[in-house]
Amino acid sequence: MRYILLLTACALAGITFAQPVRYRSPNGVSNKKNYNRRATQPYFLEVRCGLTQFYGELNAQAMHGIAGIGVGRSVNKQVAIQLDYNAGSIGGEKRVFFNSWFINEYNSVECLVKWDLSEQFCEREPGPAHFSVFAGIGQIWFSANAYDLGDNRLVRFTNSGQSARNPLFLRWGPARGPRGIKKTREGILPLGTSVSYALLEKLKIAFEYRFYFVRTDKLDATSGRRLINPEESESYSDTPNDTFSFLAVSLQYHFGQKKK
Repeated sequence: MRYILLLTACALAGITFAQPVRYRSPNGVSNKKNYNRRATQPYFLEVRCGLTQFYGELNAQAMHGIAGIGVGRSVNKQVAIQLDYNAGSIGGEKRVFFNSWFINEYNSVECLVKWDLSEQFCEREPGPAHFSVFAGIGQIWFSANAYDLGDNRLVRFTNSGQSARNPLFLRWGPARGPRGIKKTREGILPLGTSVSYALLEKLKIAFEYRFYFVRTDKLDATSGRRLINPEESESYSDTPNDTFSFLAVSLQYHFGQKKK
């Protein structure tokens, strides 16, 4: 949490002391729409940190941290493609029936397509603030454990010495392949929105909300209203899939030159 506050404080200081970025069309008329839609700096690097929130059986909230890095390229001023790597943890608890809490440590790789609505629909140059939406596809690797709320005893888990891979795209059935895997592998569909603000010509701060649909019901080491281990050596769950989200702040550095 302190790292998030530090990053936010640095960004706010940058907003306060940075020289304002001037937005002017090539013809010199202030705020007139520039119809050359090629991005001035088409490439960008991004670092982010934030807090996660879980939605599933053990859904009493216990926010955990996430950190990530991304690289991308703007196809034009409206559309960008981005590749992200994130690492973090998810947590939660439920006293009724389950009487347990869980911790899930995960890594994910995601490919996103981002659409800048400010550039798309503003009749004039949108200025330093931009609103975007994005969607994509990816994969998550995780290991989740659930513990008793009373004595912190391990009661359920997703991975053990007997765990093997579930074949991709198989809804349920026995796992296959070598046993003893450390992390469960599943597909994810991320959706989100972001608001960015240009601190300098090449440096932006962004606030982002990202929501994940995950192809499993095991993120909280719990599958349905039952108390048995949902480890990968058994099967996919045939109960509704889990979801989670995160709220993050990021810094983006833009570079490169458009082709003349």
